[in-house]
Amino acid sequence: MVEANEQRWIQRRINTLLRDRDAIRRMLEQADYSKINRDVGRQTVSLEKVEALLAGEEI
Repeated sequence: MVEANEQRWIQRRINTLLRDRDAIRRMLEQADYSKINRDVGRQTVSLEKVEALLAGEEI
């Protein structure tokens, strides 16, 4: 059986991890997803153009 001190330590550690997870989630929600989405979209278009050029297609 786990001692009371160890149980308290485990519960504190779990609570710390939960708070950290929630803080990270809030930071990600506050990030500018639309900018990231635009940047990814631009990179996708650029990669498609490079692939077309490598395949000998005209753009």
